[in-house]
Amino acid sequence: MRRSFLALGLANSFLWSLYLLLTRHVVSGLALDAWAYTLVQLLAAGLVLLALGRRAPGSWRALLAPWTVAYAFLRVGINGATSAAIVWLAITQSTLISTVAVVIGALSGWVLSRQAPARRDVPGLLLLAGGVAALAALLAPGAWRGLLWLFASETMAVAGSWMIAAHPRNRSTDLAARSRFTGEILVAASLALIVVWSALGLAGAMASPWAGGGDAFGRPELWLWAALAGLLFRAPGTWLGFWTIHHTGVQTYLVALGAMPFFAIALEAGAAALGWVSAPRLTGPEWLSASIILAGVVWLIAARVKSRA
Repeated sequence: MRRSFLALGLANSFLWSLYLLLTRHVVSGLALDAWAYTLVQLLAAGLVLLALGRRAPGSWRALLAPWTVAYAFLRVGINGATSAAIVWLAITQSTLISTVAVVIGALSGWVLSRQAPARRDVPGLLLLAGGVAALAALLAPGAWRGLLWLFASETMAVAGSWMIAAHPRNRSTDLAARSRFTGEILVAASLALIVVWSALGLAGAMASPWAGGGDAFGRPELWLWAALAGLLFRAPGTWLGFWTIHHTGVQTYLVALGAMPFFAIALEAGAAALGWVSAPRLTGPEWLSASIILAGVVWLIAARVKSRA
């Protein structure tokens, strides 16, 4: 693996941290429906990538391929579990704890390949796991529900990464074909989201998207911000993520993504200094736990830079 691919993974992590900052403050500030916001951005991102990949062979029937449908519903499960987690967890806390995906990726890779993590990675993984455990121990007593949802979300996210890594179409070197593949997945995910949302609405588990004449989608600012997020962040972020998985493997991709919470904290602190948002708030012990997590992520990144593996 060339260092440039690791740098690409870190750049993608920074892009997602910008997306996280925008979404956190746009959705809450404008009181937008989070599910509608996600659906519109998935659809916008998917359609633009399909347009970019229009010269590649394919048909709309690919949206109904069993693998695509399975992955689409997995993405909906990830979004749903993450949304459930932040009912009990603060955004910054959940973002930091989500770095447990790196450990889950290492353990699942061990199971799948029957090869233990490289010795160079063990100290970093132990630091990261220790930092996550310490942060989890500092949470309020009732926050264990949020932890369970978050661990479920990250486990599904790692499973999705392995699915992408194994898919033959993610190994293509043709840019149009890769764009079409990514666009199909995003459009399929948007369709799966509306199906699940409608089913939950019918079951009374949450407000239906069609309640009140479709009020969830009735605000122009939702369409504007969601479409911008899809075009500027979701489309390039997903495309680059799949590209990074192909060139670096799942575990290095997850390590690079582990830097995202710290990019997000730095960006939010900078925005707070300008008076745009409130600064991220953590207690002293929480900052210490975050520092341990950061040390683990830095160790794992440095190990890959030194080994070029």
